[in-house]
Amino acid sequence: MKYILIFLILISSAFALDYHGCALAPDNLHGWIVCIDTSATILHTTDGGTTWEQQSPPSADTTRKLFDVTCVNQFLAWTTGFHSQWAAEILHTDNGGLDWYQQVRGFSKYGTRIEFIDEYHGWAAGGDGALAMTTDGGGFWEQIFTNWAANEYYGISFVNQWDGWMVAGYPDSMLTGQGFIVRSTDGGLTWDSLYQSLTYEDFFDVYFFNVFDGIIVGGDEADTSVIILKTTDGGLSWNPISAPANSYYLRAVDFVGDEGWAVGRFGTIIHTTDGGNTWTFQPNPATNTLFDVDFSDNLHGFACGYDIVLLTTDGGQNWYESPGIEEHQNSKVETTNLSVYPNPFRQMINISFSTGQSAKGIELKIYDVSGRLVKDFSRLTLDTQRPTLLSWDGTDDFGHRVARGVYFIKLETPVQVKIEKVVLVK
Repeated sequence: MKYILIFLILISSAFALDYHGCALAPDNLHGWIVCIDTSATILHTTDGGTTWEQQSPPSADTTRKLFDVTCVNQFLAWTTGFHSQWAAEILHTDNGGLDWYQQVRGFSKYGTRIEFIDEYHGWAAGGDGALAMTTDGGGFWEQIFTNWAANEYYGISFVNQWDGWMVAGYPDSMLTGQGFIVRSTDGGLTWDSLYQSLTYEDFFDVYFFNVFDGIIVGGDEADTSVIILKTTDGGLSWNPISAPANSYYLRAVDFVGDEGWAVGRFGTIIHTTDGGNTWTFQPNPATNTLFDVDFSDNLHGFACGYDIVLLTTDGGQNWYESPGIEEHQNSKVETTNLSVYPNPFRQMINISFSTGQSAKGIELKIYDVSGRLVKDFSRLTLDTQRPTLLSWDGTDDFGHRVARGVYFIKLETPVQVKIEKVVLVK
């Protein structure tokens, strides 16, 4: 049993927020974190991440979830995400976050990643094969539909105002053929397909150094293994790169020159100094999924994920938790309960829980020891404000009996998470 999974048991009574995107300005001091939980939407720092203040986006009558944030300096920043009334949304500030306003809405079902190469040229990737592009800092965003409506674009990289790449994947879906790579040479107006995976590969982020050399990171949903691909011909061909031991399913990558960092599941952080040809593991305090990483130079960087924000001032030789984040976590009141019995079990286990919240945004899932999703109860309509009782018969989502061993039952709400270890015996 890997130590990362054992640690999950120790935090089973904790609540969590999902910090999903981070950006650090070139001055190494100003930065933002966005959260897909509505209780902490945008956090801002002026001291490199030691302390944080909450900023207020435009008022919303319904749920707003922000997936990503980018900035070009300490004043200009953009976010993208989801608004339950308007679908994909882009917010912008031009005064360091004192005021945020909506620039565009509805260009996709949700916005996943946003990138600016200067204060004028920017792109936002989204679901349903769509993206948005601007050449005037977001005064006008043009909606673009690629030829692949099923693509869920999660990564985007432009090296100038013309040449760009996007990659697609879909976490926890267990469908083949979702890993997709496309390229544009006209600023994002049209796209050509470069590669489609035939297996369970998902691609989640991409970084190009120039029009020839680029890196893609992702993972194999079947076993949570790492995928790193490198091209030296603009994406016409891709070579797999080995990942270090104890690294899992990558979600984001960032480079400063030839030095780069990638983050992923179970607290994975890996590091390269040769443009992605070789990678080493960087120890850190995280144990849950890290969704984003951003460096302002080769020393100062943020990484954020489920229930944690990490800082480094030495290129990742030492990562530590942001002390200011704990203040936001500790202000939450725990209302979630989860219990399982009998444990160990042979044929059937009972799962009892309550959250004190409406069913919206509640997920109940079961994972094996590798972190692979085996059973998803979230599709059910549940009255989670009252105690709820479910049973699991030891089968996966396809009705197949799973092997004996250790499994993790995870109950997640917008502000809390509970995890219980269970043992299936024969």
